[in-house]
Amino acid sequence: MDIREVFLDYFKKHDHMILPSSGLIPQNDPSVLLTTAGMQQFRPYYLGIKKPPAKRIATVQKCFRTSDIDNVGYTDRHLTFFEMLGNFSFGDYFKREAIEYALDFIVNTLKISIQNLSVAVFNGDEYISPDLESIEYWEDNGISSDKIYKFGKKENFWGPAGETGPCGPCSEIYYDFGKEQGCGKKDCDPNCDCGRFLEIWNLVFTQYNFNGEKYDELPQKNIDTGMGLERIMAVLNGQPSVFRTSLFEIIMKEIGKISGKEDYFSRSGNPDAIFRKSARIIADHTRAIYFLISDGVTPSNLGRGYILRRIIRRAIRFGRSIGIENYFLNDIGQLIIREYSKIYPELLEKKDFAFKLVRDEEKRFTETLKEGSKVLAGKIGNIKKNKGKFLDPEDAFRLYDTYGFPVELTIEILNENDLKLDVEKFYYYLMKHTEKSRERISFDKKIDKNLGLYNKINKNIDVTFDGYQKNVLKTTIENIIKISDSGKRELVSGLSEEEKGELILRETPFYGEKGGQIGDRGIIKKGDNKFVVEDTKVPVEGIYTHKGILKKGQLKIGDEVNAEVDHIYRKNISRNHTATHLLHWALRNVFGTEVKQAGSFVGEDRFRFDYSIYNAPSKENLKKVERMVNEKIQSNDTVRCFETTREFAKEIGAVSLFEEKYGKFVRVVEINNYSRELCGGVHVIRTGDIGIFKITSETSIGANLRRIEAVTGMYAYNYLEEKEEILRKVSSSLEVEDNKVPDTLEDVKNNLNRKEEELVMLKVRIAKKEIMDKYACNSSAEELKIIDFDFSKSEITTRIDVNKMGIVADEIRDYFKGTNTFIVFGNILNSKPVMILQATEDLVKKGIDCSKIAVEVRRKLKGGGGGKSTFAQIGGSDARSLGSAIDFVKSAVLDILKKEK
Repeated sequence: MDIREVFLDYFKKHDHMILPSSGLIPQNDPSVLLTTAGMQQFRPYYLGIKKPPAKRIATVQKCFRTSDIDNVGYTDRHLTFFEMLGNFSFGDYFKREAIEYALDFIVNTLKISIQNLSVAVFNGDEYISPDLESIEYWEDNGISSDKIYKFGKKENFWGPAGETGPCGPCSEIYYDFGKEQGCGKKDCDPNCDCGRFLEIWNLVFTQYNFNGEKYDELPQKNIDTGMGLERIMAVLNGQPSVFRTSLFEIIMKEIGKISGKEDYFSRSGNPDAIFRKSARIIADHTRAIYFLISDGVTPSNLGRGYILRRIIRRAIRFGRSIGIENYFLNDIGQLIIREYSKIYPELLEKKDFAFKLVRDEEKRFTETLKEGSKVLAGKIGNIKKNKGKFLDPEDAFRLYDTYGFPVELTIEILNENDLKLDVEKFYYYLMKHTEKSRERISFDKKIDKNLGLYNKINKNIDVTFDGYQKNVLKTTIENIIKISDSGKRELVSGLSEEEKGELILRETPFYGEKGGQIGDRGIIKKGDNKFVVEDTKVPVEGIYTHKGILKKGQLKIGDEVNAEVDHIYRKNISRNHTATHLLHWALRNVFGTEVKQAGSFVGEDRFRFDYSIYNAPSKENLKKVERMVNEKIQSNDTVRCFETTREFAKEIGAVSLFEEKYGKFVRVVEINNYSRELCGGVHVIRTGDIGIFKITSETSIGANLRRIEAVTGMYAYNYLEEKEEILRKVSSSLEVEDNKVPDTLEDVKNNLNRKEEELVMLKVRIAKKEIMDKYACNSSAEELKIIDFDFSKSEITTRIDVNKMGIVADEIRDYFKGTNTFIVFGNILNSKPVMILQATEDLVKKGIDCSKIAVEVRRKLKGGGGGKSTFAQIGGSDARSLGSAIDFVKSAVLDILKKEK
């Protein structure tokens, strides 16, 4: 039986709305990198920002927890990717029903003996009483008191996510595999990590609000539960290890096959500890890899992309540790996609793209893993030889920077050798190079401080938005919020002239900012009384706030008013919004359906469109995208907006982005027969209304993320007119026709380059003459000559690059051939020091080696470099050390020659 279906069917029979899993990239929750729990997609409902579509909901949610990466492989139960079965109640049932449902499902539906179950409850503290209710309900449902364990806040209390907010006790259900599976201690309980007890279900009872000082009972109490699919399958399969369940069976067998150790996974097989750990890591990580990619994550050095890259590289490394030398991840990925795509079709849709990404990562890391491992092994050998305990953090950083070794991988290898790394010092080196995001399993603490005020209003009114059909309507003022000069908001009965505030109307034609589109402007008036609306927002679902200033007269609650949207402002926004849909269509057409919208801003004068793409687009392809959009504008296609069911929208191929996610009905914006997106914004009637579309910039905004900024309508016309005026001025200055400007500028550029080269060569000759004048008079073959010259000290020679410095050195060395000559040149280029060292052959025979001297010099300059016995080049980062480095070289040469004598 498929436990997912059984679970959802059970709760459907108990009046729960069944909703699909959200993606692994959280929507509208910037506080976390990845979806970590079933309740995460319901965050707006818990915060009161949105109203749930039903009071009872059940889901099977894809989850990923980075906090467990380092534990995977070392235990029987830790996973990064897992599926969480959950039932949720928003102000409906509470503890009694949640406990009854959980036990009924486990005992009567899954046929698990109640004798093997134990539970944990909150034992209370100085502020909150023990959860006696839960104890009572567990006992009422057959759990004996000796199997009810009482723990403190650390184990059995959830929240608040921030410094204040909703929170409450939680109660966990454990499966007891028996004393023979445990440590044998008399006091062994569910908190013992011996493996005897396996937590299978956590019930969170959100019943308090913490205001920073005390815990108050919430008027509306919520239920949030989560049961790990892999863990309940372990119980049903009679296996303490999730890796020996049917969910992992084919994956583990494939690992055995490609590693040449199939017998390890036979019924009588007994893999050694190293192989068991490695196989678990590979099995978990490969499953996670393909799910992450199918939900839009791509490898990078930042955020969730870094997490994906890290688990790919960790899987490869542990594959090598059990003898897998070839590329292997896609072989396992093929099985994962085959097994899971029936439930998660996005795996199949992204299959080819995922295989390409993974193969590219395998190639890239395989090339450096061998070399990096050798370097690390050498460092470990030296540490042990010197009886040390720590790896130099700078060495760890170089492994990361040069060989692509995630620091976590370095730490893991060090731990295997009983060595440590000072992680804080490592991050000191990393800080200026890159900023690696870390996941936090919590809500965003930056919650609107006025949320309580808006929720209070929301209980008494639900504003109707009529702006799709109307720009003007008669309505009534329901609430007024006065805004002081300091920004403080308070409910008032009326506003006087020049006072700032927010009006809340019974019905409104004003679009409130959401989905990337800015809010409308306009006026609200009653006779001569006039309120200018500067912005419209939706702070919580069902409330539209019209922010502005009362320019004339007075307005009060209950007044009947005319609400008028600035239709020109709205029209410009509509042009830009429809243009984002055309742009999205064109991008997916040119670069493939892997392209996904990652955010947008739709304003009156411009818009920006963020999208995910693995490779940076070429200028030619961007021109193609721009042309395709303008061709559709010229086609003057019909833009149709309509409401339909989510199921029908999916059937007709509507792209789901930042829509009102859980409504029974969704709004589709359809352009002719080629673009369909779920969207709540305002749009033009025909594409021709957009006028012109022009991309003004295209840039990278992060790993695998790009941003297009563009203009439409008269703003596009004005932009092009400005460019044309610049072209006219340039052609006038060059005294050529507009169409000849590029060729003429190329000629001017080439002439300048030639003159620049001539000037540089003149400076080279001046530098050479200056050096020769100083040293040529002393040309005795026996006497040592150290020719030093700091090019940065002279305005004439300071811009001579390292190649030209080398030319000067070559010519001088040839001139002094056979005369015991050593040359040391230095310069500062782009604020960084560079040095050239050269020695004549006769000095080399006497023990001078430029490459060995360079090793010492690069440390002083805090850089790198090298060469051979007669020549070396060094570059660094500390320009202040150039003078002392030149002096050091001169002293070093003299010391070497003295020793040789």
